[in-house]
Amino acid sequence: MSDPMDSDRTRVMARLLCTHPAVTEATVTAGADGRESVAWLVPDRSHAPLLHRAAALEAAGRLGMLGWHEPADGLRVAGVNRGETDFLYREIFTENAYFKHGITLPPGAVVVDAGANIGMFTLDVARRSPGARVIAVEPVEELAEAATVNAELHGVDATVLRCGLGRAESEIRFTYYPHNSVMSGGFAQVDEDSDVLRRHLLTGEGAEEGAQLDRLVTDRMTAVRRRVPTTTLTRVAADHGLTRIDLLKIDVEKAEMDVLEGIDAALWPRIDRIVMEVHDIDDRLAAVLGTLSAQGFSVTHEQDPRLALTPCHHVYAHRPEATAHDTCPSRVAATSVGHGPNLRTLERELRELLTRADPSAEVPGRFVVVPGLDEVTVQSPAPDAVPRATCRTAHLAEIWAGIFGPEAVRPDADFFDLGGDSLAAVRLLAHVERRLGEDALTPDLIFTDSTFGALAAAIEASAPPRASAATGAQRTGSEDPTPDRGEP
Repeated sequence: MSDPMDSDRTRVMARLLCTHPAVTEATVTAGADGRESVAWLVPDRSHAPLLHRAAALEAAGRLGMLGWHEPADGLRVAGVNRGETDFLYREIFTENAYFKHGITLPPGAVVVDAGANIGMFTLDVARRSPGARVIAVEPVEELAEAATVNAELHGVDATVLRCGLGRAESEIRFTYYPHNSVMSGGFAQVDEDSDVLRRHLLTGEGAEEGAQLDRLVTDRMTAVRRRVPTTTLTRVAADHGLTRIDLLKIDVEKAEMDVLEGIDAALWPRIDRIVMEVHDIDDRLAAVLGTLSAQGFSVTHEQDPRLALTPCHHVYAHRPEATAHDTCPSRVAATSVGHGPNLRTLERELRELLTRADPSAEVPGRFVVVPGLDEVTVQSPAPDAVPRATCRTAHLAEIWAGIFGPEAVRPDADFFDLGGDSLAAVRLLAHVERRLGEDALTPDLIFTDSTFGALAAAIEASAPPRASAATGAQRTGSEDPTPDRGEP
């Protein structure tokens, strides 16, 4: 454990932090090698159960290569990359994409989540249906582990099966896109899927077609091929004693008909509702609608306008006799199924608390939750610090300000917290490439190290050896080492 900074100021600061009901213990340490000071917090079990459980899971090594993401106040989840977590949050929690056209849940619902990804839909089920039981099926090991951690973190009754659903028990060749996992699948084709992603991006307002879009798509569609086991929904229902399925959600990237063909005649009547994504290839949408109608479901479908250039549709099916339940989003908790603040909410409140106590005092640069102060190490976390200001950092600052506004140019400003998305990433890449060259910033960094400070450090690190501001300007075709003025 590192020693707290030996000063009355930091001891007072730690005592002030402990006056917040969500904090039981705190200390403040100085970072080595000029790093920022760090406030280490032990979350209160009663007032901050979400952070308390998250700290314990991380200390136990459960996070592995995953990262904590907080797409909204009150929500904290383990995920593979921040961009996808935000996308899933918007689709599931904000846009309520799966709960439309008569799709509701009773209390204590039994739900099968086929294509669970990191388990965001599973969390949504838990907030809509107290006491729900979820069987989450996910063939990608990294995503299944995230779904497992998230279910445990939020106290959801979920069983995560690390396999795919199909028409038979087998093993298939599976394509996993680590940077765009929502398009992974057994029928994935890199060229075809890249075209779908490109078309999706081109429907966005302000979309730019060109080399930067191609670079972003190529990065997002880097593929890893694996062998994964598959089973049938009939077998899952038998193995887990499912006498009914209140909702079957299917998002399996072109394998949707295989999942339906894995349902036997005895199981069909025990399924009340189905919501699924369908790729309308070779009249598949008509085939799905026909299959569900023949099984006695009332069926409708729609296509998100943003997916108008793609084959992706949503299908909603429910039995006419199925009882409707009130899961209207306006009467459902807006974010998490957990309780208490997440870290970004707590950090905001603690900064306000410290500033009110002493407006002139320096507030810690970083806040970290740990299960106990014995977890505090001498080495502080790497800061989101902007490196020595150069022409390259100045260029990024002006580009960043042009997209998000000048007030967003600060080390801890996060691309996604500011509202950035794939289209904003295309714009950012285009302007950086125009000013600093193609190798100045790679697309994956925007989705992994997404703060301004981290991206500035990456841009500085990409500079040629011994390059001065002047030579940097020559590389970008500018005689003036100062950045351009006006909109990037």
